[in-house]
Amino acid sequence: MKIFLQLIGLTCCALAFTGCEWTAGSGVNSWDDSGNWVDFSGSYKAEDNGILVRSFGSTNAVTVTNTVSDEHLGTGTGTNTAFNGQTGHRPVRGSLTIFTIGGYRFTDSVSTTADTVSLAVTPADGSTGTFNYSTHAWALTFPAPLANGTELLGTYQYSSSSANPSQGNHGNAIYSFVVYQTGNKVQITDSNGTMYEGTIGTVRTTGGMIVDPYAPDVILPTSGPVVAQFSATGVSQGYNVTLVGVLQGTLINATTLSGRAMNATFIEDAGNEADVAAVAGP
Repeated sequence: MKIFLQLIGLTCCALAFTGCEWTAGSGVNSWDDSGNWVDFSGSYKAEDNGILVRSFGSTNAVTVTNTVSDEHLGTGTGTNTAFNGQTGHRPVRGSLTIFTIGGYRFTDSVSTTADTVSLAVTPADGSTGTFNYSTHAWALTFPAPLANGTELLGTYQYSSSSANPSQGNHGNAIYSFVVYQTGNKVQITDSNGTMYEGTIGTVRTTGGMIVDPYAPDVILPTSGPVVAQFSATGVSQGYNVTLVGVLQGTLINATTLSGRAMNATFIEDAGNEADVAAVAGP
């Protein structure tokens, strides 16, 4: 399926500009496909693979506490007395222990608030340790070399946040849109089987210029971004819906469209509106 180029109402940028714009004129039912240009068809999902039709501003971040056990941090060589490195995550204060099997234990304290802190060490034989929470950097020194092959291991907890977006439509949540484009016609089917049909309107691009689509020496854009406005309507779970927004991507090698994305508003006839931000699979 292609964006077709037989247009009644052609508007193209003058040579002094870097892009062009064209629209289908009133009464145009189909576009000529002789240009064999770009294709927005594909399966579109949210980047996090979660709910696609979301309430506006819906992030609802959820904080999760994770545990890391026996993270390998270093190994004794039989000659080194000083070691340093970074933990894989930022430990929750008071949860960090760096230890050697059957030997030393370095721990932080929940009561400390400084960015770089001293670690308590057992046994207290002159060994020292520090940890920086911003960089996850640790440094340990021992009064004598660690035996060759002695592992330094870390155990701690760390926090992570994940988005938990709120559903923006009535009925069952929508997780994907499958877009099928033929000329200026677009058909969209959601993950619940609802179909929305509509058209592609104004298309804009930079890096190319169309002077006359019928001329034998017509110049089609071969690179750069392409943005196409679209609108489609359907009945989703008892509600009349208008889906309006843009499809966009980047031209590579004249005909290949990469980085396809959809940004749109899902409008139910009851006045409810929701946000759609999707990317197409490979």
